[in-house]
Amino acid sequence: MHSRPPTLRTLALVLLSFLFYIKFACAYWLMGANNFITTQRIDPVVYPRTISKHVHSVVGGSAFGVNTSTAMLRNSSCTSTPILQDKSNYWFPHLYIQWANGTFTSVNGSAVIDYLFSDKPGMTTAFPDDFRMVSGDPNLRTLDPASFAQQAVTFLCLDFNGVSTRYNELPRSTCPSGIRSQINFPSCWDGKNTDSADHRTHVAFLSTGPDNGTCSDPQYPVTLPRIFMEVYWNTQTFDAARGDAMDTHQPFVFSNGDPTGYGYHADFVNGWDAGVLQGAVDKCTCNPYGDPTCCAAQNLFTMNSTSHCYITPTFDEPVTGTLSALPGNNPVQSACYEEYVDTVFPAVISPVFAYTGTAPPPTGSIVSPAQTLAPVQNASGKCVHQASGATTWTRTSRAQMFKVATAIGFLAVSYSYGIV
Repeated sequence: MHSRPPTLRTLALVLLSFLFYIKFACAYWLMGANNFITTQRIDPVVYPRTISKHVHSVVGGSAFGVNTSTAMLRNSSCTSTPILQDKSNYWFPHLYIQWANGTFTSVNGSAVIDYLFSDKPGMTTAFPDDFRMVSGDPNLRTLDPASFAQQAVTFLCLDFNGVSTRYNELPRSTCPSGIRSQINFPSCWDGKNTDSADHRTHVAFLSTGPDNGTCSDPQYPVTLPRIFMEVYWNTQTFDAARGDAMDTHQPFVFSNGDPTGYGYHADFVNGWDAGVLQGAVDKCTCNPYGDPTCCAAQNLFTMNSTSHCYITPTFDEPVTGTLSALPGNNPVQSACYEEYVDTVFPAVISPVFAYTGTAPPPTGSIVSPAQTLAPVQNASGKCVHQASGATTWTRTSRAQMFKVATAIGFLAVSYSYGIV
């Protein structure tokens, strides 16, 4: 699915709704991604070298895959961010609408990424090589209002001709201009580790909340740029058909089976060209409204807001359009959460190609056929929404998924970073 970035009019209309997020940041820029590079079940942070449990849409460098590093991303042949030196990857669960007959249809969207930092040179430290982190928890289905991690996730019910309203969960009403999911990443670092076992404990949120305060905790003394990521979902295109939805009040569900929004999350892997981000956070303070073009004029980085970048799928499975189930057969779970893993490992396609959309996408070959996983444990099913269409589910461990992926030779999948 090829997505379009927000228009300049859209960005201008929602700018005021963003301003309260920058009250403690003296400088920032925002960049509307030119497109999603891919939508598929890949997460190289949480599920490296195997398939992810649920679908993500991805922005950034074309070297995205089941395994990635800063060095690999810097070798990307293209990026979908308008700042060409930013080949980082940013990804998040895709959104679907669930119909009364149990099927799902993907919702189109587009992303805007904001970098917030001090306007004093030397106060903000650029991400080190191989730095990665996760914000949010896909397993959550309830709200703890005291949690900074959950305060970092909010949603806007957009009305460009009226008042846009903020929620801690997916809005249970129609939103005339769509829904914006938004998330803050932690911006305080321990100064030592580029990752941690849970991909979270090497970083922390600011002292008084995810979008304000300082890095005053001595365990996390280093101030990083604060990434605030917004995804504009075109939910308004389904307003006339809400009567045909499973839940007519709130018909949308994220790819991890979350209809609440409390399980919204996002991942980041650093792919900035060496030295560019540090120069930008030290010197890119020329526009009070977040327009980075004046920073490009200072040769801090190069911008192209019209180029596109895509990669071909790694797995042979449908993930967009109208589907009989969420990819990975994730059940819709609203009251609580249990972990489910699909019993089918889809066929693997290799090589993976990067392309710019100027020519028909190339196609790799199936190098490993679909495989059936042997279940090791039954889930209780107590959290499954009774109307979700899920009947029998089996649970298998992440270790078993990795074992099967290894057995079928998936780790040998190759990637082509050249533009086709």
